[in-house]
Amino acid sequence: MIDEELQRGITPQFVTHLTSGVLLPVLERVRHDDTLTLEIRNGYVDIYYRGGRVLGIHGNGKSGRFRAEFDMNYCNIDSTYCPTLPDEPPRNISSEGDARLWVEALASYKQVMDVFFSDHPKLEREFQQNVLRDNNRHLVGERTEYTILDIEYAQSPRAFPENSNFRFDMVGMLWPTKGRNRRSRVATPVLIEMKAGDGALASHLGSDGKRLPGLAKHVDDIEAFLEPEPPATTSARYDLLRTELATTLRLKQQLGLPSIPKTMKTLEIVEWSDRPQVLFILANHQPASTILRKELVKLPPRVHADYYVAKVSYAGYSLFSDNVVPLDDFIAEIG
Repeated sequence: MIDEELQRGITPQFVTHLTSGVLLPVLERVRHDDTLTLEIRNGYVDIYYRGGRVLGIHGNGKSGRFRAEFDMNYCNIDSTYCPTLPDEPPRNISSEGDARLWVEALASYKQVMDVFFSDHPKLEREFQQNVLRDNNRHLVGERTEYTILDIEYAQSPRAFPENSNFRFDMVGMLWPTKGRNRRSRVATPVLIEMKAGDGALASHLGSDGKRLPGLAKHVDDIEAFLEPEPPATTSARYDLLRTELATTLRLKQQLGLPSIPKTMKTLEIVEWSDRPQVLFILANHQPASTILRKELVKLPPRVHADYYVAKVSYAGYSLFSDNVVPLDDFIAEIG
């Protein structure tokens, strides 16, 4: 059993301050701005814009004071054009007035990030948030069969100190729409990896010198993440993932976030299946490129999950069971 302190989640007091306390102005802004998404972390929340964190809010016990921060690294712009920064809001939020100052500053901070991403694009992270919006919000989000519950998912390094490097672009759940299954309270966890452009399909060095994983490395990592230690039939890491998915769904419902479709506002999942699904989303692939075929040949054995690739009939990121295909079928098709 994993210590609850090592699980993603925020305290009831934190929830209360978001829904009816000093942090309510921030939550209301997120509720009415579909370019923003709020994600639950271990004792704090991050608010994302274009895949980057625009605001982090950390709790301070039961004091009713919260520490807020914007990543000033976005201001390090090697460009002749640089937006004017707003007056810095108070680092400690202890009143609704403090929170409103952060809300008023968000437009300027978003502009800073726009300029930064123009010179230093992070397309995969930005596309992740587009996938979330297409499948969780607005009319189409009420009809899709996949719900994104977290982006940039990583477990506490203290939970598994021997290897804490596992990270997934998105995690969520498959909740089918056909037949009686839509009434089901059983969900399949889904690990989603986004690849933007053919250059991202194979392992390569990023602009910061770090080695970025390709599809084959992702399969290796996912299989290691899911590998159980006998006599267990599921891995402790996967068990923690399922617990955190359940917690995240419950907290986002309590917060009334629009990233939870209306059809799921009161949904209680009573079982998260033992076998997850892995879904690769390959954005902006050039059909003439041979990189994808070469990378698919390198894929290691896939034992502990069902692997799929997203395909769409028309442009967009809406995900339905009918437009995801088993990875083996995909390999044979483009073979």
